[in-house]
Amino acid sequence: MVTVHGKCNKKFHRVQEAFLQNFLNQEEIGAGITVIHNGKIVVDLYAGVKNSSNQEPWTHDTVVPLFSVTKGLTAFCFLTLAAQKKLDYDAPVVKYWKDFGRNGKDQITVRQMLEHRAGLHRLDVKLHVSDFWKQPEKVYQALVEQRPTWEPGSKQAYGAQVWGAYASELFRQITNESAGSFFNREVSLKNNLNVFMGLPSDKRGQVATVYPVSTWERVTSLIPHFLKGDDSEGRTVRAILKGNSETQKAYLNPWIGSKGLEAFNEPAIQMNELLWANAIANSHGIAVVYQSILEGKLGPSMRRKLKVSNTKLIQDLTRPNPMEFDEVIHKNLGWNLGFMKEEPGIFSPNTEAFGHPGMGGSLGFADPKAKLVVGYVCNKMNYRNRPEKTMNLCRSIYESL
Repeated sequence: MVTVHGKCNKKFHRVQEAFLQNFLNQEEIGAGITVIHNGKIVVDLYAGVKNSSNQEPWTHDTVVPLFSVTKGLTAFCFLTLAAQKKLDYDAPVVKYWKDFGRNGKDQITVRQMLEHRAGLHRLDVKLHVSDFWKQPEKVYQALVEQRPTWEPGSKQAYGAQVWGAYASELFRQITNESAGSFFNREVSLKNNLNVFMGLPSDKRGQVATVYPVSTWERVTSLIPHFLKGDDSEGRTVRAILKGNSETQKAYLNPWIGSKGLEAFNEPAIQMNELLWANAIANSHGIAVVYQSILEGKLGPSMRRKLKVSNTKLIQDLTRPNPMEFDEVIHKNLGWNLGFMKEEPGIFSPNTEAFGHPGMGGSLGFADPKAKLVVGYVCNKMNYRNRPEKTMNLCRSIYESL
């Protein structure tokens, strides 16, 4: 019998029920969820185990790889630079990174790059994920020599992996340090949060094992969607099988190796910075980061509001961004400053909400209209990026308001 630990305001009892039901439905091995409403933590729950082999219990401090939830944390790093007037989203990237301008990239703006509209969702040079710490010069040359696939600004295409590589180098060019070292020092350490971009060695024991779905389960689960083309996962698989090079190259380069997503259990991947996929956190840490955005606390250490126009930044984040068909994900999406704007009703009914989901189910987002923040992490991955277990939790939250 699964025991749910933590605290839950009685008004949000539906969330605890939905959280428990996910375990009863065998959709979870270990998980945590945190909800902040009106600036107060109303849900902070965890249950299950970190590792199914030794049955080590999941605790409040347990952390787990976040996959693309990482992109929202990366976008947060750029938001802090903008709040300090170290970054202008509408300036060309070459203002900060001269080499970037090669091969038709000289007019691309920071906004276009972060909002997946630069035509830089793929790389022509084949890379292995280990190149990012073993051969960084090879990665750098691949980035600066890449030519946009089409006219920047003309189409939207999700940079499933390479987005994080460009973001990483841009942050380094602006600040002369990595986004991970900045984040771990100014956000994690100074606020005592369990959320990291590049896992510190002394936190290794807190990490839960990730359990991806098997290839067989993924294939058999996706067959109906592939045949019908009724959701983005099915359309994406159909595109890959039909040889759609945009989708293939966005998802399969850099190559992670034969272990697939299980490689995210390896220390080398966890301890280095891959700003599209390998942030590691608990649900509480994710929620606190997003809450700091709502409160306008975007300066170092998140302890004070800056006197710059953070209000304008929040308006930029919350404005309804026209949903455009994404050439890689094969569904309508919007992007504001690197944060995803999902279709209303997926995670939130409100167009003001922004955040980022991760492969398998994890999620972080903020909804300024509802004065709500959600952080959710899990180690049993679903075959979908927007699984029912995650959406059921979100529905239970909004039903509780």
